[in-house]
Amino acid sequence: MTESDVNSQRFGALLGAELLLAAALVVLAAHLPFGGAGKTSLPQARVPIEKVVVIVKENRTFDNMFGRYPGADGVTTGTTSNGSEVPLKRAPDRYPHDIAHSFLRGLVAVNGGAMNGFDLIPGGKDLAFTQFRRKDLPAYWAYADNFVLADRMFSSTFGSTFPEHMYLIAAHAKRVVSNISSNDRPGKYCDDPGDYVSRLGRHRNLVEWEDDVRLQRIEALMSRMRACFSIKTIFEELDSKAISWRYYVEPHQFHNIPRAIKEMRYTSRWRKVVPASQFQADARAGKLPQVSFVIAPEELNEHPTRDRTSMCAGENWTIRQLNALMRSEDWDRSAVFITWDDFGGLYDHVAPPRVDDLGWGPRVPLLVVSPWAKPGYVSHTNYEFASLLAFIERLHSLPPIGKRDASANDLFDVFDFSGGRRPPLLLEPRPEVQGAIPARCA
Repeated sequence: MTESDVNSQRFGALLGAELLLAAALVVLAAHLPFGGAGKTSLPQARVPIEKVVVIVKENRTFDNMFGRYPGADGVTTGTTSNGSEVPLKRAPDRYPHDIAHSFLRGLVAVNGGAMNGFDLIPGGKDLAFTQFRRKDLPAYWAYADNFVLADRMFSSTFGSTFPEHMYLIAAHAKRVVSNISSNDRPGKYCDDPGDYVSRLGRHRNLVEWEDDVRLQRIEALMSRMRACFSIKTIFEELDSKAISWRYYVEPHQFHNIPRAIKEMRYTSRWRKVVPASQFQADARAGKLPQVSFVIAPEELNEHPTRDRTSMCAGENWTIRQLNALMRSEDWDRSAVFITWDDFGGLYDHVAPPRVDDLGWGPRVPLLVVSPWAKPGYVSHTNYEFASLLAFIERLHSLPPIGKRDASANDLFDVFDFSGGRRPPLLLEPRPEVQGAIPARCA
């Protein structure tokens, strides 16, 4: 063997080792809380996406909706607080009652990463360990089959709706950790001085207390604040670049979060907060803005509570929104992100990465529907709600609002702009009981 042959073999071995190391680093990066595989620069090819739509539903975990999906990180059994393994029973279309899902109950469920406290939260013992099958959610699974399903999308905090929705538009929630409370009917926010939320103070031992589920010590750090405050949102950044947007939400709905933000309620931005029922008409007419946030109506948001909301009827609502967009001229340049706002007290087996003293919380589903989405792709990259902001910011060359969106994986890794466009997937809603209030399927 010549010296040249030896050097060639050494070079080949070294190159092989480097390639193996690079591959391992890519896999590792995808599972890091921040950055990594999903934190990409803009593709060299022109990005054809001009319309971004974020649809927000309610209170589901990944295992609850997609735990049986092929190729995804899901389970069909759950672990209880005494170490028992129990089957995830078939989920009902309508749940008989709510399951506690506050910030504190989220800490109980996660239990420092053990993911075995779901039976200890009120309502969880009988309902937390439930799961849908493909035939229960035919449309959502069809979207996953044809577009993108992400199995490591985490809620930004441990719960509940109000702070999670704040992360969706502001990348933080001013340390608010509760839904709205009031001396009368809550939900008027800046229009009602009696509306308040709970804010969590800081302490050097807070993460330790959270992981050890020392609820009394954590509660002692909470204080009330009026549910009307100043906070910078993605909409200010969009306005600075004359990028059009609308926030679609029913006006008197509890989920009308812009009503709690002074920079929206008391400025011209308030005119861009419009009823959710307007989205279909705007989509059909090709009049969607460049960025749309669509908050499902309360009776169709799939929140599991007191026989009120039907999963089937909620899925039908989603189908109608997407069909309207897919039939329009905007489809070829759109990206739709469908997510659920918190864990809802339902079981999930994946421990959320710890990024700060407020999160992350348990996994929630994320579907990405676009003619440019990788077909039938299951993403294993870590995301949170601030990832949606990171996508919008990178698309429009906007600065990040805060630490979370600055560090978040930006979701560009689920798109392929080099190939052909995916055709629309027009689905038929399932039959519903005529005149039923709330809506439910036949």
